[in-house]
Amino acid sequence: MMFRVMLLFLFSFLLVSCAATKLSTKEMSEIQSGKKGLLQTYNQPLIASLFLGEEPVTQIISVDGQKLASEIFNTDESVALGVGVHRVEFRCASRSGYDERDYSEVMELEIKPFHEYQVRCSFDTDFGPDGTYAGSFSVKETAVK
Repeated sequence: MMFRVMLLFLFSFLLVSCAATKLSTKEMSEIQSGKKGLLQTYNQPLIASLFLGEEPVTQIISVDGQKLASEIFNTDESVALGVGVHRVEFRCASRSGYDERDYSEVMELEIKPFHEYQVRCSFDTDFGPDGTYAGSFSVKETAVK
C-alpha cells in the first residue's frame, strides 16, 4: 500500500514539474495571424535529468524590462511577443538550486511574423576569465508559414 502511495506521489510530482507555461486563446490567435511571434525555452524534461544527468534550465526573466514569473520546475516557458525588436533577459540556472554557474544575459531579438524562436542555454565546462563559469544561449528560429 505504501509503495502505491509513493508511486502515485512521484508520478503526480513529475507531471506537475514537467508543465509548460500556457498561452491564452487570444495570444495563440495573434501568433497564428502573424501579429505576434512565439518565444519559448527548450529544456530537458525533469525526469530525463534524473537519469541522464542534469542540464541547466533556460528561463525567460524579463521582456523589454517587464519581469516574468519564471519557475525553476517548468520544463518550458512560452511568451507571445509583438513583431519587432525586443530586449529579453534569459537565465541559465541549475535545477538543484543556486549555483556559481548560474548565468544571465540580455539579448535583442527581432521577432518576425509567423516565426517561432526556441532558446536553450548551456554552461561552458571551464571557468571564464573573471573566475566564474561562462554560459551561452542558442536561438533557433523557425518559420511556421
